Amino acid sequence: MNKHNCQNIVFHCIDFRLINETNDFIKNNYGKCDIVSVAGSSKEIADGNNYLLKQIEISHNLHHSIKVILIHHSDCGAYKTSYQFNDYKEEKEKQVKDMLKTESIIKEKFPDMTVEKVWAELEEDNVSFSKI
Repeated sequence: MNKHNCQNIVFHCIDFRLINETNDFIKNNYGKCDIVSVAGSSKEIADGNNYLLKQIEISHNLHHSIKVILIHHSDCGAYKTSYQFNDYKEEKEKQVKDMLKTESIIKEKFPDMTVEKVWAELEEDNVSFSKI
């Protein structure tokens, strides 16, 4: 019997500017988690790339995870290099739209898993997190 269980798999961006705060947020709110750190967080799922879905499958099968947490953030370079945004609001709207699309894709492939979406707002010396 596998004794290596966790409840969650978390996707977050590789951006160094918020890595410490993101790790603290995960630890304080979710406990033991499988962590996937990739530029743009779950952007690749919304874009149709199946590699990250395979990571969910592995976590679900090996560690019995039941929740996927998607953490996206403001001023994301992966989004800025893929799209031309006129302002901050437009960037956030696109990322939220992608998180909703990703949630739908995940729920279709893994109907017994739940998805939680989190927005990380980069401020001068702080990062604030809010659920979407």
